[in-house]
Amino acid sequence: MSHRRFADRDGTRWEVRVSSKHEWRFEPVPGNPRAPRRARPPLYAGDDPFELSERELQTILGTGTRVAGHAGRAGDAPGVSPFGDIRRPPKKKSPFLDDLAEDD
Repeated sequence: MSHRRFADRDGTRWEVRVSSKHEWRFEPVPGNPRAPRRARPPLYAGDDPFELSERELQTILGTGTRVAGHAGRAGDAPGVSPFGDIRRPPKKKSPFLDDLAEDD
């Protein structure tokens, strides 16, 4: 399935991706500093964003919510886990096991 690109009312470009028949994702096109959004499409659209006009897509985008965990444009809250935890990747170990003394 292809993805449809369109411009919102401000002239910024978006790409519509169908997640399911009940949810569409609006991804910013390169050059668009806004955060991705998700929204419920109208029932008559099914799973085909090409059936809608740009005005209808703009209205759906306006009712969408920001995707959690994405920083978005400057000034928005940083990407934070909704569970309040901080993921720290494990330290890399040397393949020669000569770094075991550091962990003690």
